[in-house]
Amino acid sequence: MDLAQIMVTAGGVALIALTLWFFFGKQEKRRAAAGKALYSCPMHPWITSEDPTADCSICGMKLIRDDAAAK
Repeated sequence: MDLAQIMVTAGGVALIALTLWFFFGKQEKRRAAAGKALYSCPMHPWITSEDPTADCSICGMKLIRDDAAAK
C-alpha cells in the first residue's frame, strides 16, 4: 500500500466517524418551556417542536408528544 492509498483510507474512516458522531453522538436534551409540551418525530427523535401541528422536516410525519422530555 502506498502513501496515497493510506491517506485516502484514513480520510474516509475519519469522514465516516465524524458523520456517525454528528448524527448519533451525545446530544443535549432540549427541555420544553414551562407549561409547554415538546413534540418529536417517531422516526427522527432529534426533530422536535413545541407546535402540536408540526410535521417532521425529513419524512413529513406528524410529531407526537414526547412525555419523557416534558417531565
